[in-house]
Amino acid sequence: MQTCNNKSNHYVQYYDEFSQAMRFRFACKKFDENKKIPCDVLYSILESGRLSPSSFGLEPTRMIVVKTKSMREKIKQACWNQDQISQASEVIVFSSLKADMLPNTNYILGKFSRRLKTSDEIKHYAKERYGNRKLEALGYISDIEKLGLWSAHQAYIMATTVMNHAAFLGIDSCMIEGFDKSQIESSLDMDTFKEQVSLVLCLGYRNMPQSNRLRMSLDEIVKFV
Repeated sequence: MQTCNNKSNHYVQYYDEFSQAMRFRFACKKFDENKKIPCDVLYSILESGRLSPSSFGLEPTRMIVVKTKSMREKIKQACWNQDQISQASEVIVFSSLKADMLPNTNYILGKFSRRLKTSDEIKHYAKERYGNRKLEALGYISDIEKLGLWSAHQAYIMATTVMNHAAFLGIDSCMIEGFDKSQIESSLDMDTFKEQVSLVLCLGYRNMPQSNRLRMSLDEIVKFV
């Protein structure tokens, strides 16, 4: 593999700090129920999620922080009774917009109006650049479920940012994709035409040894062309 030999000391320093956080992170299956994330730290992590990127800057992802014991129990049942849900300091349900992501909605026009000036520019961009080149070309515009699937992909960007920030602060995480989607949506009283559950994320402090890190080598996954 071709290598880069012009790394600065500044780059190496920050690379090493972040790399250590990535090696710290693993899918924690058992959390310490007695250790809680301080509120200011949690808000800092959530803020990182807010600042994460999204396609076209449309911000289709929402974070629902499950605080009540009764709702936590409902989410746990929908997640096939995985213990992380009750043990973790925080449980975040990531939801994704669906119908509002169509190109002619007030939501989309409002998002594009933050960068474009005139009404004609906004409508043209929404119809041509976003509607035709993106949604129509990929078959999303005629299938609200496929549109929701694309929107759900954005939630993983936000969740990854949240997990990485948490790891940098020494906080463990476990992303959960195994759940009864309709059961969680019903528990949260969601209008499933407008939005859907994409994934669940637990945050807290480990109460188990870290599992072995199994990863391919850099040579196997990186190619310079």
